[in-house]
Amino acid sequence: MEKDYAKSLKYTVKILDAWLPWKISYDRIPGIVVGIVYKGKLVYQKGFGYLDVEKKILMTPKTSFRIASLSKTFTTVAIMQLVEEGKIKLDDSVQKYLNWFKGNTKEADLKNITIRQLLSHTGGVFRDGDTSHWADGIFPDATELKKAVSARSVVFENATHFKYSNFGFAVLGEVIRKVSGLSYEKYVTENIIEKLRLERTSPDYNKESEVWISKGYSRPIPGKGREAFSHSKTNAYAPATGFLSNVTDLAKFISALSLKQKKADAFLGRESKKEMMKAHWRTGEEDEEYGLGLDIYKIKGRKIVGHSGGFAGFVTEFSLDVKNDIGVITLTNTNDSSGDVINSGIFETVYGLVDEGDMQSENKKILNQERFEGIYRSQMLDAIVVGIKNTLLSFSPKSNSPLRNGTILKLRSKNKFLMETKSNFASQGEMANFIFRKEAKKASRVFFGAMPLERLEKESGE
Repeated sequence: MEKDYAKSLKYTVKILDAWLPWKISYDRIPGIVVGIVYKGKLVYQKGFGYLDVEKKILMTPKTSFRIASLSKTFTTVAIMQLVEEGKIKLDDSVQKYLNWFKGNTKEADLKNITIRQLLSHTGGVFRDGDTSHWADGIFPDATELKKAVSARSVVFENATHFKYSNFGFAVLGEVIRKVSGLSYEKYVTENIIEKLRLERTSPDYNKESEVWISKGYSRPIPGKGREAFSHSKTNAYAPATGFLSNVTDLAKFISALSLKQKKADAFLGRESKKEMMKAHWRTGEEDEEYGLGLDIYKIKGRKIVGHSGGFAGFVTEFSLDVKNDIGVITLTNTNDSSGDVINSGIFETVYGLVDEGDMQSENKKILNQERFEGIYRSQMLDAIVVGIKNTLLSFSPKSNSPLRNGTILKLRSKNKFLMETKSNFASQGEMANFIFRKEAKKASRVFFGAMPLERLEKESGE
């Protein structure tokens, strides 16, 4: 029997609307925008919190972010387009196109490093060149990038290690410039941004993007609050980390990468996309591999491809379930963010609702579910209650995965529910009893076993 992902997404959205305002409050994230793509359509897009905390300007789905290393996937698409045109081959050496990509000693011999190896982070070159641009915001230009090629550039012999390298992708930007005859910015603008009709996407920060972009906030340091960063251009490092974009545009980009959307093959051929999604090397992180410009991992048995990004003031993530054609985009405006686990938690919720859907078939129908829904608080904990099908779901607003870490409440008698949870340290097998004041439309408190929690009148995380 085919799994009903559309219905699962419907209930996932309800959970997100209840969870995320409180989650970001607990995690001290200034703002977040989340998008979900299903079969090429953006089925959910919503902002929570603030793009400007000081001025109390709210996040919206149109807000742009520094998407950082998601830029690498754009750069990979550009390379694969040139491969399809016959202008370049993945297994060509970088030196074939860039005669300055040479070391000045035997130890720094770069002649065997290929395009494919830089795309898969197996070229062995250093991570960020030889300048302190992540600290001072002054990123190298093309001339300075060339000067960085030296004996220090080679850390490992090529094709022997996975070694993540922004420098390697900066070099790929120069390959694109050399082969196409266009600047990197002009090439990706004409062949990706304009082709996909992306409205608030740019290869690097510029004056025009000032009106689109969220403020980016620092991590909190003991004795200090979050501080807003100033934006900077990434210059030669734009192919590795320069891009700005938003949920609406990234949804179009994910749909263009899909193997299920035949129209998207005109943007980039199916074989090229499959090559990007094929594992080339293990990253060293648990159960994670890397393709070409894409991370590859699994969530509840499903293959996921995508990329994460971190920039001064931003943590971002986009992911695509290849088989089921589900994409999730999570964009946050602080560099101390749980955006990556939120992204995974959304997938886990979608899959959990699909995989465990039959567990609710025997439940009694709950009339007026909204009477029980809301957030409740005790001295020990807070709990969000959401109605899902014929059950209620209770979970901590701090949770990274509401369904995985939550408690299912099954109706047993009027206002009383059996609690089912995977944790034997919780109140497994006991009753949740909702208490109503006279004439009240919503429960005023709930007892989880012997633990009383009072409803919070304020229904948001602000």
